[in-house]
Amino acid sequence: MAFTLGRRLVLSLLLVLVVLVLSFSLLFLAVWTTSSAVVVVAVAAPRVRITVVYYTALNPAKWRDLVGMQLWTLVECGLAAAADSVEVVFSSLSDDAAGWQQLAEAAEFAEQLLGGVAALRVATHPGNHYEYPGIKRAFDLAAEGELLGESEEAQRRHLVLYHHGKGMFSTKGDQTKGGALLTVTPVVVEGWRGIVQRFANDSAMNKAGYITSPAGFHWYNFWWARASYLRLLEPPQVHDEDRFYYERWLGYLYNATTGQVHDAGAADSLSLCPGNRGRVLNYASANHKINKHCYICCSVWKRGLLQFGKSCGGTPRGRRFGS
Repeated sequence: MAFTLGRRLVLSLLLVLVVLVLSFSLLFLAVWTTSSAVVVVAVAAPRVRITVVYYTALNPAKWRDLVGMQLWTLVECGLAAAADSVEVVFSSLSDDAAGWQQLAEAAEFAEQLLGGVAALRVATHPGNHYEYPGIKRAFDLAAEGELLGESEEAQRRHLVLYHHGKGMFSTKGDQTKGGALLTVTPVVVEGWRGIVQRFANDSAMNKAGYITSPAGFHWYNFWWARASYLRLLEPPQVHDEDRFYYERWLGYLYNATTGQVHDAGAADSLSLCPGNRGRVLNYASANHKINKHCYICCSVWKRGLLQFGKSCGGTPRGRRFGS
């Protein structure tokens, strides 16, 4: 009898031990799973949405090489593939058969370069209104998010790059081999990875461009901006008598109640020029300095002494895309 009782006691103790082991195992599994989930949530970065807007009016004599260089740069530096959307906007000088033919050729050309790489949309506008069609497209894309019910935070994470056919009508030689276009492109376009990271790290930054003006726009009109900022600006107007309006537009905050605009200022802007150290520059009082300063920066960049983000090795200077 004593032996039987002892045996039962041992079996009972073993059963209790098994239950305890199983309980602790389940508890550990639950804690580990919860901890893992917390870690995953902690390291997951909010998604950044990138929209590229490229605009140019078409110069019948040389649009193909300039457009080809700029669009191919998007491919080579990886921005075309990384962007959620690439919006290409063309306008012609005239609203006639010749103008429509150029627009059709340019649209087909853009499709050939970007169609297999980017989420591409091409829009064409006959007639010349300077940069109005491109600026209007950037503004509409920013306003679209609010109309679709996107949260303020999602609109802040939506970054828009605007750039244009700089030098398309320049009389200072071949802009695919030199000039302001090759000064600004490596920094503002090819350096996109570093720029996106700067926006992620600095919540107070709303826009970035090559050199910031005191009014809050960027010289050369190559810039990045948050969609949440762009929708606060004046709805773009047609100003055929003042083509520089479209450069100043980035600094025109709009009061919908009064219908008035005022300068945004440069406090939320970043100058990307490698030697500018984030400073603003008053072009009106230092016109001769900006060009000298920028070309010095450009030459230093090309020698590889300065880096911003990850460049794709330089703009394909002088590349020919045929007629």
